[in-house]
Amino acid sequence: MKARMWTAVVSATVLSAGLPMASFAQGACEINDSSPFQVNGAKQYIIAAANSRRADEVPKHLQNAIRVLTDDPSKIKNDAGRQWMLLRAYAQWLQRENASYVMKRGDVGFTQNPAGSQNLLLALDSAATVIESMLPQCKEKVRPYRAQFLSEILNKSIAAMGAERNDSASYFANLALQVAGADPRPWNVLSAVYQKQNKTDSAMIAMEKVIALSGSDTLFAKVKQQSRYNLAVIKLTRAEAEAAGDKKDAEIKAARTLLESYLKDTPGDANAAQALGRAVRLSGDTAAVTAIFVDMVNAPDKFSADQQFEAASNAAATGHDPDAAKLFENGLKKNPYHRVALLNYANVLFTLKDTERMAPVVARLIEVDPNFDRGYRLMAGLWQLRARDGSDAAKKKSANDSVLFYLDKQAKTNPRVDITLAQKSANSYSVQGTVNNEGSATASWTMKLELLDVTGAVVASKDVAIGPVDAGGNTTFSVKLDAPKAVAFRYAPLK
Repeated sequence: MKARMWTAVVSATVLSAGLPMASFAQGACEINDSSPFQVNGAKQYIIAAANSRRADEVPKHLQNAIRVLTDDPSKIKNDAGRQWMLLRAYAQWLQRENASYVMKRGDVGFTQNPAGSQNLLLALDSAATVIESMLPQCKEKVRPYRAQFLSEILNKSIAAMGAERNDSASYFANLALQVAGADPRPWNVLSAVYQKQNKTDSAMIAMEKVIALSGSDTLFAKVKQQSRYNLAVIKLTRAEAEAAGDKKDAEIKAARTLLESYLKDTPGDANAAQALGRAVRLSGDTAAVTAIFVDMVNAPDKFSADQQFEAASNAAATGHDPDAAKLFENGLKKNPYHRVALLNYANVLFTLKDTERMAPVVARLIEVDPNFDRGYRLMAGLWQLRARDGSDAAKKKSANDSVLFYLDKQAKTNPRVDITLAQKSANSYSVQGTVNNEGSATASWTMKLELLDVTGAVVASKDVAIGPVDAGGNTTFSVKLDAPKAVAFRYAPLK
């Protein structure tokens, strides 16, 4: 999945405690804040709180404002004005130094259930929502009241996530949802936290929330695209692990839809194109696979080696071997020692009966992974093709002798090494595998491992002790080296 985007939220509008309370109009947005007397009285208290020079007087003014607005709301025949004043009062409570998000109701100014708790963020969101519902034309006037506190809380959430304090990140993200439940950014933070905690189902739900809440708002375009891509990749991974059936088909279809929508809004994105190739290959849509990888064939410089290798595998899986060969060839120009690419490219060239190109590819595969028995089987296959193709009796005999030689090499490979992981992560490179003792006695070996850059130059090395391994038994190894430029590996033959 792509690297995730987390940026601090900066509020576009900073609310001033002394923001005038007079009636205003912007376009068709007008709110009567002067009548009846309860609304006008609350306004005077709020102005007094904003202008007070004595900190101890501010709570009293705000308590009086809340009291006159909530003692008997049924008598106030101006709910828009009442909610507007409540919004302002809650905002001023929250703007106070060391303000608490949750207060005792009586301390806020409520006379009903004074011993209960009042969540000021939820109260502010409720008042803002009522105004937006009653007067949709006033949304832009209401937005800053949410935005100030959303920014503050969301920034705390992002900072906590960056510090690997996942519980705090989740706490603040959920607080942010209390003040702005329709904003996708808190869900974006939660999706990342859930992924770190291996709560994949929760992460997927959060991503779906981001996509739905973002809508067509350009402010949220990046987080929406990020969630589309990440959700699609998770669905594809799950689909590949599923047996054939309706659930597998549904995951593939959903992933494909997400990626097609992503590419419609961000055309030419190589990572998304690569993932879409996987989706359409899994769906069995061979025509769509062709359409996706044709751009990679024609414009290889736009794509990374890994993207071309995956496209090549998609092309080979759908019977497009000439295109697969071209994609592998282009990818190997950027990472010439990639073990899996060399193996798959050799198989494609064998299918194409292209011995001229196959010979150096198999030779390099054996150089990279000399104790991999299938490398010698591929070399035997190369000589088998040459034996079939030739007409000179002496050359045919020599080719057939080579077939037998490499089949014998395959059978006698000892120890046999199976690489299970070769992967770059940030500035490190990891190699893992299994070593099988095919001999008749317990043995130990030293693997002289080298990490290579894109030119094939050695950028790191390590001697890896393996064994002792009983006859007929096996052991595993795992190596992780700091090597920012490493993209591939090789090791000297184990004997």
